[in-house]
Amino acid sequence: MPRLAAVLTVTAALALPATAPAAAPAQDAGHQASVRADVDDFTFDSFDADYYLVRGGEGRPHLYTTETLVAAFPDDDQNKGIVRRLPRTGSGIDLAPRVVSVTGADGAAVPWWTEQDDEWVYVLTGDDDYVHGRQTYVISYVMDDVVLLYPDTGADEFYWDTVGTDHPQPFGQVTARVHVAPDAADGFIDGRAFCYVGEAGSTDRCTMAGPGPGSPWPADVAGWAAGMGAQWAADPGAAGTLFTASDTDIGADENITVALGFEVGTFDAPRAPDPPPYPWWGWIAPVLGLLAGILGLPLVLVMRALLKRNPDRSPVIVQYTPPEDESLTLSAGVLGVPSRALAAHVVDLAVRDVVELRASGARDSADDFDVVLTTTGGLEQDDRRVIDTLFGQGADSGARMRLGAFAKSPPSRAGTYVRRIDDAAVKRGYRQKPPAWVRRLKTALQFGGLLIAMLLLFVGQPQVLVDLGEAGTVLYIAAIVSGILAFVVLPFVRLPPSTLTRKGGQHRTYLEGIRQYLALAEEDRLRAAQAPQTADLVSAGRRPYAEVPNAPGAQVVNLYERLLPYAVLFGMEDEWANVIRQAQPGAVAGHAGLFEVLETSRLSDASASASRVAAASASRGSSSSSGSSFSSSWSSSGGSSGGGFSGGGGGGGGIGGR
Repeated sequence: MPRLAAVLTVTAALALPATAPAAAPAQDAGHQASVRADVDDFTFDSFDADYYLVRGGEGRPHLYTTETLVAAFPDDDQNKGIVRRLPRTGSGIDLAPRVVSVTGADGAAVPWWTEQDDEWVYVLTGDDDYVHGRQTYVISYVMDDVVLLYPDTGADEFYWDTVGTDHPQPFGQVTARVHVAPDAADGFIDGRAFCYVGEAGSTDRCTMAGPGPGSPWPADVAGWAAGMGAQWAADPGAAGTLFTASDTDIGADENITVALGFEVGTFDAPRAPDPPPYPWWGWIAPVLGLLAGILGLPLVLVMRALLKRNPDRSPVIVQYTPPEDESLTLSAGVLGVPSRALAAHVVDLAVRDVVELRASGARDSADDFDVVLTTTGGLEQDDRRVIDTLFGQGADSGARMRLGAFAKSPPSRAGTYVRRIDDAAVKRGYRQKPPAWVRRLKTALQFGGLLIAMLLLFVGQPQVLVDLGEAGTVLYIAAIVSGILAFVVLPFVRLPPSTLTRKGGQHRTYLEGIRQYLALAEEDRLRAAQAPQTADLVSAGRRPYAEVPNAPGAQVVNLYERLLPYAVLFGMEDEWANVIRQAQPGAVAGHAGLFEVLETSRLSDASASASRVAAASASRGSSSSSGSSFSSSWSSSGGSSGGGFSGGGGGGGGIGGR
């Protein structure tokens, strides 16, 4: 249990007649947190502990501990006592802590009681009266199986924390005296006494004296040792061996750890177990959280680029003529620009005199333009679809459509036309649906990232990251941010509904050749790209679509008007219309309404409106369709060989105020 949670639990229990720590009400969390911070605002002058280590009748190691803590409380009414936390286990071994007594200076009575949870025994002192100034607390307790066999050091080890690594108060001085019973002291390995100081994981050494002769044990301790089966305890002169570790100016959450090594077999010591395996989510959840956002977003972007790539790797050659037997609607599907399909195809129909765009009034809004159907003969399937979209099914010559009304409120058939562009390209073999796993992977990254972020937020930092220290904290935060990022950002990365086939790739390569030609906007560069000697000749400045090029008597070079619909498809209609205006004034005069509506972008606006209707319709269709709990010490590596660290042993626990 984290220190804050532990003391909050104890504080709540004080107000409830319960035998176990009770959780504080949610509405009082803020208040109790502030009280917790206040009652910890004091210091300890000293911590002085005597540890009596004995070998029981069957060789089991037992420990009698007497701790003397001198607290310096403020003069105002802040504290009623202290809370000492004792671990119930050490390295997974049951220590079975039992409190013997709690007194004050010179054995004065001090009110006290204990509470416990799955990990700790809490020793609470004081009553409803506040305490001020220096107060002494003497706490005595016993534990079992305090020596473990560590294979890495080849010794039975008493590897023990003193004040623990969870206390907000500093200590002026910490002294730990370890009294080893005579029969156990015979198994001590020379040179295997070490002391470590600092926060958890610190390898800094502190002063360690011993082994040296001890003094006779107090009568109550000797009586306890006799009760544990120690035969030597009957000799009142037996003193055993003494080791002393000490240091000054111990900061908050700093600790002194003592490590003594004995020959294997000195105690019937349980083997130090391996650390418990991390739960599956302890290592995989942070990794998946990082993958979901930090790596998931680039992965989806790469998949998106791969799905949009052209499978045709042949070189792009500049093209001067439209592709045969492939409509503007189909070309829009191949290019993946369905929002431009309607505008480009209408321009194509206008160039071919199937429809006329008539202008009136000031010609500064879409309401000043009408689209008029002039003929219904000789139309291909895609032409018929566009005519039906503009005028409705069964429209005949003379049908009229107000462009402004269409742009403001496109009919539902316009959305249907746009939505079916990609499906038509798939049906005709120019596109194919991407593998189903692509979208499933994106969905898994999006919602999986959120679930993992919530898991980490509400369950807490897994022990696998806690063991990494500051790096683990950084990874923990990064995994949460990454998971949330995946949920928020990935929906905005749209995957294409289909991918190009080989046939579609070849058509796209041809269209790229037209784009390169259209990019040569100036008239002199156009002439350089296609010389008059090789261009089509027609009989007039405006070439009728059905006219056979290069017929006898044809004298006018015609390069531009036939590619105007593709300029609309590529979003280059403004500069291309200007090229035609300069190069072929006759063409502009013959299609005045067409050029005016292009220059005001009204036709493109209407096409975009149809695309928005399609997107909205598709959207409606789819919508109908805390901290680690690992608080007690755990070590599978000993410290009596000099390779230990502070906070790695049993004992310790934590200290706070109440």
